[in-house]
Amino acid sequence: MNKTIKTALTQIANKRPFGTYANGVQPVLTTAKVGDVNLKNRVVMSALTRQKAPREGSNRGVPSELHQEYYSSRAEDAGFVLTECSSVSEDGDSFPGSTGIYNDQQVEGWKKVTEAVHSKDGRIFLQIWHAGRAAHPDQIGGRTPISSSAIAIDSKVWAGGKLQPHVVPKEATLDDIKRVIEAFRAGAERAKQAGFDGVELHGANGYFIDQFLRDGVNKRTDNYGGSLENRSRLCFEVLDQLISVFGSQRVGVKLSPVNDYNKMEDSDPIALVSHLIPKLNERKLGFVELTEGFSLEGRDAALRKKFYENRTEKSFREIFKRQFDGTYITNHGMTQDSANETIQKGHTDLVSFGQLYVANRDLVHKFRTGAPLNKMQFADPKQLMAYLYGELGALGYTDTSVYEPKQK
Repeated sequence: MNKTIKTALTQIANKRPFGTYANGVQPVLTTAKVGDVNLKNRVVMSALTRQKAPREGSNRGVPSELHQEYYSSRAEDAGFVLTECSSVSEDGDSFPGSTGIYNDQQVEGWKKVTEAVHSKDGRIFLQIWHAGRAAHPDQIGGRTPISSSAIAIDSKVWAGGKLQPHVVPKEATLDDIKRVIEAFRAGAERAKQAGFDGVELHGANGYFIDQFLRDGVNKRTDNYGGSLENRSRLCFEVLDQLISVFGSQRVGVKLSPVNDYNKMEDSDPIALVSHLIPKLNERKLGFVELTEGFSLEGRDAALRKKFYENRTEKSFREIFKRQFDGTYITNHGMTQDSANETIQKGHTDLVSFGQLYVANRDLVHKFRTGAPLNKMQFADPKQLMAYLYGELGALGYTDTSVYEPKQK
């Protein structure tokens, strides 16, 4: 095929319904940077809990050959991939089969993953995490989970082979907080030993860091509760430890100021975000990934009046992108078209995809060529849950054929 025809076909594949791109290239497929890391495009695989690691014994939380294939096959064409959330301590784990970063066996397992990714010229960051009150005693050796305050999640969790109500957590003491901060620092050291390109602090979705950030849970009256300064203290103390290991350009944080997962809420998410951004800039943080739950054009009139009156921005990404100095990554239900449009408008630098990456290991190739995308659609929701989180080995994990459209 001659060069002229090949170029024309590429431009046709790259053209999308909402508009024409400069040089005929989709914005999401243009080169970029995250911190000081050069990226081949703006597509990020978001952190995805898949629960495929050993669940018991000395190999608990150790990545396997399946993890090597899973991550390397997706990193080959992506800008970079984020790993599943990996706990910094055994008592910070709330997912049976999740990976960890708190012992030497896990480091050795992750080394093989990063080597597989780098052999394909990929980039991989570890999402580093503590579950806090989202854990259950049956998952963490009978211990009581800790949180900012002694308030249980009003829902159930799979623990001990059955669904059980979440327990009331212990309000973390200052010694508990120091121990967790040190666990994050040690986890970052291990991540560096394992060969990761950087780390992302999981400060979202109702886990330990988020339990301090948002006042729907944090009712403390000490230096870790009350004011925005105090509620964000733990987040920045942990970030400072991660930066001491990797340097600021190789560290990011995931935030979800309006996501209600794990029964979370905050009385003023815009004030929270506005407090965080300058402090993130002071640290010259490499990136922020924001899970966007709703726009500032919320349907509830009372909410609009309370939070959004007189604001010109229509989404949290507009607030963040305008004020944050580092790389901004938007996350939550993005499609190829919406990703291209959001980048083209200058409202984000990169876009992270979750469900699309579960079903399409070659997502970037499909974006580039216009090939049809697999979807996570099953008549029986239990079947989907089994593929996502069950102990089925490769099926639904490295083997994505189960998501292909069924022939009639």
